[in-house]
Amino acid sequence: MNIKNRNREVPTLAILTIAVFSFISYVAYISPGISGGMDSYNHYLIARHSWSYPSLFLDQWGKPIYNLIASPFVQFGIPGAILLNMLSLLGCSVLVYKIIQKLNLRYAWLGYIFTLTSPIFLDNTISAITEPLCALLVILTLYLYIDKKYVASAVLAGLLPFARSEGFIILFAIAFFLIVVDKRYQTLAYAFVGSLVFNILGWAIEGEAFWVITSNPYINFELSGRNICGSGGLFHYFYAGHYTFGLIASLLAALGGIFYAIRSITKGWKTDMGIGLILLCFALYFGSHVGIWWFGKMGSCGYVRVMVVIAPLASILMVYGFNYLFKNNDTYIGARAKIVRQFTLLFLVINTFYVPYRYYSYKYPMQISAEQAEYLKLAVWYETHDFQARRKIYLYPYFSILADINPYDQKEHLDFWASSLQYTREGDILIWDGHFGPHESGTSLESLETDPSWNKIYSIVPAIPIITLNNKEFEIHVFEKIK
Repeated sequence: MNIKNRNREVPTLAILTIAVFSFISYVAYISPGISGGMDSYNHYLIARHSWSYPSLFLDQWGKPIYNLIASPFVQFGIPGAILLNMLSLLGCSVLVYKIIQKLNLRYAWLGYIFTLTSPIFLDNTISAITEPLCALLVILTLYLYIDKKYVASAVLAGLLPFARSEGFIILFAIAFFLIVVDKRYQTLAYAFVGSLVFNILGWAIEGEAFWVITSNPYINFELSGRNICGSGGLFHYFYAGHYTFGLIASLLAALGGIFYAIRSITKGWKTDMGIGLILLCFALYFGSHVGIWWFGKMGSCGYVRVMVVIAPLASILMVYGFNYLFKNNDTYIGARAKIVRQFTLLFLVINTFYVPYRYYSYKYPMQISAEQAEYLKLAVWYETHDFQARRKIYLYPYFSILADINPYDQKEHLDFWASSLQYTREGDILIWDGHFGPHESGTSLESLETDPSWNKIYSIVPAIPIITLNNKEFEIHVFEKIK
């Protein structure tokens, strides 16, 4: 790139970044709620308490890599988790910029803006979910590979499954390129270092010889035969494209894939292999989520936020598509006038700011959910009773924050599983709700109401029904163990 152009771009992008981050910070400050639902609070609580309960660092629901990196941030509360997400968004934007330059493509600044204003990424920045950090680790893995730092890329790829389980998909893509494309057979061994190290730690601490597999919550969920969320349509994630990446952006990314396919056919399959790796990772990740939601596997609930992980990859494909759409003297597109290209660039920049506003502005400031509002009522009631010395049994993580309960101190709290009920004792307080009770907890309200050892002491039934998971009505009922 021309040094003069770069000197002009960097300050402009820095100012834009400060503006976007100032907006995020302001919205986070005035918002009583966060994105990500109860998963956000779960990840936050696991990482926050990991310093007091070191075994939580290996929690595969929270994800070991996230627990480790997020733990110092979340000691400052939810704002610490949001700061980590903002840093992840910044890191993704910078790495996209650098990758586009390494691929000898023009408009690296456009890729930076595409990433910084990604609708799905922005919508989930005010949260404590694992996707933003995983997106940063994925794009860093690809940057290292494209930069020919194969060992570093392989090692990081091997750690990705412990940032999110879909990391196995990216690990497979890296392994494929190491073996088939670059013939670096010896380097492949480094890709398994992460799994080996974590499995040894899990075996030593938790006593499970195949900890990587046996402690994976999604594998366990699949083996249990339970299906909480059901399944969805084959085109669910395709239809969601207009508010995950943006309609125009999705079409541009698709064009990038088509152009790569054409160039591979006409100029050989090893043409633009950096784009080939990015496209393979994007397609495998996207396709996997399409499949598991369609078939109702691995506990998938069809959440679109999972696309945060590949939002930076989509940005690169968009820029690649734009480059070849307006490439002069291109044999299969034809020349384009400079004025058309400039107006198109202007339209894309305007559109990339418009899409997040169009689909998500109604959410700001972010409010708590209707379910959380009912738990706020419960917290008010709870504070009027002396339950401090009693053990509380529930699954709704938001209540741990409201009532200042340490969910990992088993003298104070038990997770509400059906199997937990055999360990309850007189005086225990059990909180059943319509979201977790009949699903994750595996306990119907009727079974508690007809059990003589449980006495119902309080109920919250919304005047206007709140429909929750699997079309159930959300209610809260509190029971006391009487014998």
